[in-house]
Amino acid sequence: MNPIKLFASDIDGTFVNDKKTFNQKLFQATLDEMNFNHQFFVAASGRSYNGIAQVFKNYMHKYNISFVSQNGASVYVDGKNIFRSSIDPELLEKVFYILPELSIKPDRIIFEGDLSTYAPDYQQKSKLNKMNTYNPKLEIIHNFSEIKEPIEKIALFWKGIDQKLMAEELISKTKIKGVRATSSGYGAIDIINRGISKAIGLQKLGAYLGLHHDQMAAFGDGENDLEMLYYVAHPFVMPNAPDFIKREFSGEQIALSDNNHDGVLKTIDKLITK
Repeated sequence: MNPIKLFASDIDGTFVNDKKTFNQKLFQATLDEMNFNHQFFVAASGRSYNGIAQVFKNYMHKYNISFVSQNGASVYVDGKNIFRSSIDPELLEKVFYILPELSIKPDRIIFEGDLSTYAPDYQQKSKLNKMNTYNPKLEIIHNFSEIKEPIEKIALFWKGIDQKLMAEELISKTKIKGVRATSSGYGAIDIINRGISKAIGLQKLGAYLGLHHDQMAAFGDGENDLEMLYYVAHPFVMPNAPDFIKREFSGEQIALSDNNHDGVLKTIDKLITK
């Protein structure tokens, strides 16, 4: 089997702890070792480019950290976009104006591009304040025409309701085609183009870097990580992942610790120092 050249990690519930921080000293040492070995670190998240960059801003200029953002809909290498799967603008506009008319309107609604996140003003202002953690460049808009960039993802959140069921109902009622609903990994449902996943993002990234899936390891804790974990030759599930996720993998494919105890970095360190 080929040596591991690429380590991809989900962020929320996987790389960062429950306080949304991580062990920066250990990460620095790990990146230095990976850089010496000509290995790549990849952040693979449901977050946008700017949402991921907010986490790794202190390391992006020194290290070539690649991003698989928007659950695989956008891929960046050294700050350069190499792949994007944006949603059809006509479909987006239809969804934008029909969401307030649903029998159960989502508590939070955002349309995400790589550079900015757009929140329709027909939702409660108090709900918008909770979005800044994941969306550092948030714009409140009244009309769809105010969106000025390609949109890769619609993120929706319903409190106390089967969110995936509601998202599927939206897709059915609007008769929009070519998209699917998937878990965001941090409490929302993402609508992205059908056929897009973190696995596709890694596939595009691997083709660009000249790497095969048997040279890749990946870490995740949620439903939106499954395709990525199935794709790579070295999958690792977090101990804090739900049981239905952990049942898909064997004992040796469980990370050494959970997200609150540097599980990703400890496991990578063991793999690169063998």
